[in-house]
Amino acid sequence: MPARGPGRPVGWRPGRKVALFHTCSVEYYEPATGRAAVGVLERNHVDVSVPPQRCCGMPYLDGGAVGEAKALIKDNVGSLAAAVRDGREIVVPGPTCSYMLKQEYPWLDGSEDARLVAAHTQDLFEYLAKLHATGELDTNFSKPVGAVTYHVPCHLRAQNIGHKSADVLRAIPGATVDVVEKCSAVDGTWGFKKEYYELSLKLAKPLFDAISTGAPVAATDCPLAALQIEQGTGRKPKHPIEVLAAAYGLEE
Repeated sequence: MPARGPGRPVGWRPGRKVALFHTCSVEYYEPATGRAAVGVLERNHVDVSVPPQRCCGMPYLDGGAVGEAKALIKDNVGSLAAAVRDGREIVVPGPTCSYMLKQEYPWLDGSEDARLVAAHTQDLFEYLAKLHATGELDTNFSKPVGAVTYHVPCHLRAQNIGHKSADVLRAIPGATVDVVEKCSAVDGTWGFKKEYYELSLKLAKPLFDAISTGAPVAATDCPLAALQIEQGTGRKPKHPIEVLAAAYGLEE
Protein backbone atom coordinates (compact mmCIF):
# COMPACT_ATOMS: atom_id res chain seq x y z
CA MET A 1 0.00 0.00 0.00
CA PRO A 2 1.27 3.53 -0.67
CA ALA A 3 2.24 5.66 2.32
CA ARG A 4 1.23 9.29 2.71
CA GLY A 5 3.33 11.72 4.71
CA PRO A 6 3.60 15.45 5.36
CA GLY A 7 6.75 15.95 3.33
CA ARG A 8 5.48 16.38 -0.22
CA PRO A 9 6.43 19.83 -1.53
CA VAL A 10 4.26 21.82 -3.92
CA GLY A 11 4.43 20.26 -7.37
CA TRP A 12 5.60 16.93 -5.93
CA ARG A 13 6.51 14.37 -8.52
CA PRO A 14 7.84 10.96 -7.54
CA GLY A 15 11.19 9.95 -8.93
CA ARG A 16 12.65 7.00 -7.08
CA LYS A 17 10.52 4.32 -5.39
CA VAL A 18 11.10 2.55 -2.09
CA ALA A 19 9.36 0.02 0.13
CA LEU A 20 9.58 0.90 3.82
CA PHE A 21 10.24 -2.04 6.15
CA HIS A 22 9.14 -0.08 9.18
CA THR A 23 10.11 -2.55 11.98
CA CYS A 24 8.20 -3.67 15.08
CA SER A 25 9.57 -0.73 17.05
CA VAL A 26 7.93 1.76 14.68
CA GLU A 27 4.75 -0.31 14.46
CA TYR A 28 4.17 -0.58 18.20
CA TYR A 29 6.30 1.96 20.08
CA GLU A 30 7.81 4.73 17.95
CA PRO A 31 5.38 5.60 15.13
CA ALA A 32 6.90 9.10 14.95
CA THR A 33 10.04 7.53 13.48
CA GLY A 34 8.03 5.98 10.67
CA ARG A 35 6.16 9.20 9.96
CA ALA A 36 9.44 11.12 9.90
CA ALA A 37 10.91 8.57 7.47
CA VAL A 38 7.97 8.91 5.07
CA GLY A 39 8.03 12.70 5.38
CA VAL A 40 11.75 12.99 4.64
CA LEU A 41 11.61 10.55 1.74
CA GLU A 42 8.64 12.30 0.18
CA ARG A 43 10.35 15.65 0.67
CA ASN A 44 13.04 14.21 -1.59
CA HIS A 45 10.56 13.08 -4.26
CA VAL A 46 10.71 9.41 -3.29
CA ASP A 47 7.50 7.42 -3.60
CA VAL A 48 7.03 5.31 -0.44
CA SER A 49 5.01 2.12 -0.12
CA VAL A 50 4.54 -0.01 2.98
CA PRO A 51 4.17 -3.64 1.88
CA PRO A 52 2.65 -6.30 4.14
CA GLN A 53 5.27 -7.33 6.68
CA ARG A 54 5.89 -9.17 9.91
CA CYS A 55 8.66 -9.09 12.51
CA CYS A 56 12.07 -9.47 10.86
CA GLY A 57 12.62 -12.58 12.99
CA MET A 58 15.65 -11.49 14.99
CA PRO A 59 14.03 -11.79 18.45
CA TYR A 60 13.13 -15.41 17.66
CA LEU A 61 16.55 -16.16 16.21
CA ASP A 62 18.18 -14.54 19.24
CA GLY A 63 16.18 -16.86 21.50
CA GLY A 64 16.98 -19.99 19.50
CA ALA A 65 13.50 -20.33 17.97
CA VAL A 66 14.85 -20.87 14.46
CA GLY A 67 11.68 -22.45 13.10
CA GLU A 68 9.54 -19.51 14.13
CA ALA A 69 12.12 -17.10 12.69
CA LYS A 70 12.12 -18.93 9.36
CA ALA A 71 8.31 -18.74 9.15
CA LEU A 72 8.41 -14.96 9.60
CA ILE A 73 11.26 -14.65 7.12
CA LYS A 74 9.40 -16.63 4.49
CA ASP A 75 6.38 -14.31 4.69
CA ASN A 76 8.56 -11.18 4.53
CA VAL A 77 10.62 -12.48 1.63
CA GLY A 78 7.51 -13.06 -0.48
CA SER A 79 6.15 -9.57 0.17
CA LEU A 80 9.45 -7.71 -0.13
CA ALA A 81 10.60 -9.55 -3.25
CA ALA A 82 7.37 -8.48 -4.94
CA ALA A 83 8.16 -4.87 -4.01
CA VAL A 84 11.66 -5.18 -5.49
CA ARG A 85 10.21 -6.55 -8.72
CA ASP A 86 7.98 -3.48 -8.77
CA GLY A 87 11.13 -1.38 -8.97
CA ARG A 88 11.46 -0.48 -5.29
CA GLU A 89 14.50 -0.49 -3.03
CA ILE A 90 13.82 -1.64 0.53
CA VAL A 91 14.74 0.94 3.17
CA VAL A 92 14.87 0.14 6.88
CA PRO A 93 15.13 2.61 9.80
CA GLY A 94 16.19 -0.08 12.30
CA PRO A 95 19.76 -1.43 12.07
CA THR A 96 18.99 -4.85 13.49
CA CYS A 97 16.24 -5.38 10.95
CA SER A 98 18.32 -4.15 8.02
CA TYR A 99 21.13 -6.46 9.19
CA MET A 100 18.69 -9.38 9.24
CA LEU A 101 17.37 -8.68 5.74
CA LYS A 102 20.86 -8.23 4.30
CA GLN A 103 22.88 -10.86 6.14
CA GLU A 104 20.62 -13.52 7.63
CA TYR A 105 17.73 -13.89 5.17
CA PRO A 106 19.78 -15.40 2.31
CA TRP A 107 21.14 -18.29 4.34
CA LEU A 108 18.14 -18.85 6.63
CA ASP A 109 15.66 -18.87 3.77
CA GLY A 110 18.00 -19.98 1.01
CA SER A 111 15.75 -18.87 -1.84
CA GLU A 112 16.50 -16.70 -4.84
CA ASP A 113 13.88 -14.27 -3.55
CA ALA A 114 15.73 -13.96 -0.23
CA ARG A 115 18.94 -13.12 -2.10
CA LEU A 116 17.00 -10.58 -4.18
CA VAL A 117 15.66 -8.93 -1.02
CA ALA A 118 19.13 -8.82 0.55
CA ALA A 119 20.66 -7.24 -2.54
CA HIS A 120 18.07 -4.46 -2.59
CA THR A 121 17.94 -3.65 1.14
CA GLN A 122 19.51 -0.49 2.51
CA ASP A 123 19.62 1.18 5.88
CA LEU A 124 17.49 4.33 5.66
CA PHE A 125 20.46 6.68 5.99
CA GLU A 126 22.53 4.54 3.65
CA TYR A 127 19.85 5.35 1.08
CA LEU A 128 19.70 9.05 1.95
CA ALA A 129 23.50 9.33 1.84
CA LYS A 130 23.43 8.04 -1.74
CA LEU A 131 20.90 10.72 -2.63
CA HIS A 132 23.21 13.29 -1.08
CA ALA A 133 26.22 11.95 -2.98
CA THR A 134 24.41 12.32 -6.31
CA GLY A 135 23.09 15.79 -5.50
CA GLU A 136 19.50 14.57 -5.18
CA LEU A 137 19.05 15.24 -1.46
CA ASP A 138 17.10 18.41 -0.72
CA THR A 139 19.43 20.54 1.41
CA ASN A 140 16.98 23.43 1.75
CA PHE A 141 16.68 23.08 5.51
CA SER A 142 14.55 25.63 7.35
CA LYS A 143 15.48 25.01 10.99
CA PRO A 144 18.82 24.54 12.79
CA VAL A 145 19.54 21.48 14.88
CA GLY A 146 22.80 22.61 16.47
CA ALA A 147 25.09 20.07 18.08
CA VAL A 148 24.24 16.35 18.07
CA THR A 149 25.84 13.44 19.90
CA TYR A 150 25.26 10.43 17.67
CA HIS A 151 25.56 6.84 18.91
CA VAL A 152 26.50 4.29 16.24
CA PRO A 153 24.56 1.02 16.80
CA CYS A 154 26.56 -2.20 16.70
CA HIS A 155 24.38 -3.67 13.95
CA LEU A 156 25.18 -0.69 11.73
CA ARG A 157 28.88 -1.09 12.44
CA ALA A 158 28.53 -4.75 11.45
CA GLN A 159 27.21 -3.69 8.04
CA ASN A 160 30.45 -1.82 7.25
CA ILE A 161 28.69 1.13 5.64
CA GLY A 162 30.33 3.90 7.63
CA HIS A 163 28.55 6.63 9.61
CA LYS A 164 25.84 7.47 7.10
CA SER A 165 23.46 9.02 9.63
CA ALA A 166 26.16 11.38 10.87
CA ASP A 167 27.22 12.19 7.32
CA VAL A 168 23.70 13.23 6.31
CA LEU A 169 23.05 15.21 9.49
CA ARG A 170 26.23 17.19 8.80
CA ALA A 171 24.57 18.44 5.60
CA ILE A 172 22.33 20.62 7.81
CA PRO A 173 23.88 24.11 7.97
CA GLY A 174 25.51 24.74 11.34
CA ALA A 175 25.09 21.17 12.56
CA THR A 176 27.98 19.51 14.37
CA VAL A 177 27.86 15.77 14.98
CA ASP A 178 30.01 13.98 17.56
CA VAL A 179 30.12 10.24 16.83
CA VAL A 180 30.15 7.78 19.75
CA GLU A 181 31.13 4.17 19.04
CA LYS A 182 30.35 2.55 22.36
CA CYS A 183 28.12 -0.48 22.89
CA SER A 184 24.82 -0.04 24.72
CA ALA A 185 25.21 -3.59 26.14
CA VAL A 186 21.60 -4.49 25.34
CA ASP A 187 22.73 -7.30 23.02
CA GLY A 188 19.32 -8.13 21.62
CA THR A 189 17.20 -9.04 24.63
CA TRP A 190 20.08 -9.99 26.94
CA GLY A 191 20.35 -6.64 28.66
CA PHE A 192 16.64 -6.49 29.42
CA LYS A 193 16.56 -9.82 31.27
CA LYS A 194 16.28 -9.53 35.03
CA GLU A 195 19.44 -11.49 35.75
CA TYR A 196 21.60 -9.39 33.41
CA TYR A 197 19.99 -5.96 33.60
CA GLU A 198 22.27 -4.41 36.24
CA LEU A 199 25.36 -5.83 34.55
CA SER A 200 24.27 -4.42 31.21
CA LEU A 201 23.95 -0.96 32.77
CA LYS A 202 27.48 -1.21 34.15
CA LEU A 203 28.85 -2.30 30.78
CA ALA A 204 27.07 0.61 29.09
CA LYS A 205 28.49 3.25 31.45
CA PRO A 206 31.05 4.58 28.91
CA LEU A 207 28.17 5.24 26.52
CA PHE A 208 26.07 6.84 29.25
CA ASP A 209 28.95 9.13 30.17
CA ALA A 210 29.43 10.19 26.55
CA ILE A 211 25.73 11.00 26.18
CA SER A 212 25.45 12.76 29.54
CA THR A 213 28.38 15.07 28.79
CA GLY A 214 27.57 15.43 25.11
CA ALA A 215 25.48 17.74 22.94
CA PRO A 216 21.95 18.89 23.78
CA VAL A 217 20.56 16.56 21.11
CA ALA A 218 21.31 12.82 21.40
CA ALA A 219 20.52 10.47 18.55
CA THR A 220 20.75 6.77 17.71
CA ASP A 221 19.23 4.60 14.99
CA CYS A 222 18.73 1.68 17.39
CA PRO A 223 15.49 1.71 19.42
CA LEU A 224 16.85 -0.74 22.00
CA ALA A 225 19.98 1.34 22.51
CA ALA A 226 17.71 4.37 22.88
CA LEU A 227 15.82 2.63 25.68
CA GLN A 228 19.06 1.69 27.39
CA ILE A 229 20.42 5.23 27.09
CA GLU A 230 17.21 6.62 28.55
CA GLN A 231 17.45 4.19 31.46
CA GLY A 232 21.05 5.13 32.14
CA THR A 233 20.95 8.88 31.58
CA GLY A 234 17.34 10.05 31.79
CA ARG A 235 17.69 11.43 28.26
CA LYS A 236 15.65 9.95 25.43
CA PRO A 237 17.63 9.96 22.17
CA LYS A 238 15.89 10.73 18.90
CA HIS A 239 16.18 8.66 15.77
CA PRO A 240 18.36 10.61 13.30
CA ILE A 241 15.46 10.68 10.84
CA GLU A 242 13.47 12.70 13.38
CA VAL A 243 16.35 15.17 13.65
CA LEU A 244 16.45 15.46 9.85
CA ALA A 245 12.66 15.88 9.66
CA ALA A 246 12.86 18.68 12.24
CA ALA A 247 15.50 20.45 10.14
CA TYR A 248 13.08 20.32 7.20
CA GLY A 249 10.34 21.76 9.43
CA LEU A 250 8.34 18.54 9.31
CA GLU A 251 7.85 18.08 13.06
CA GLU A 252 4.56 16.62 14.17
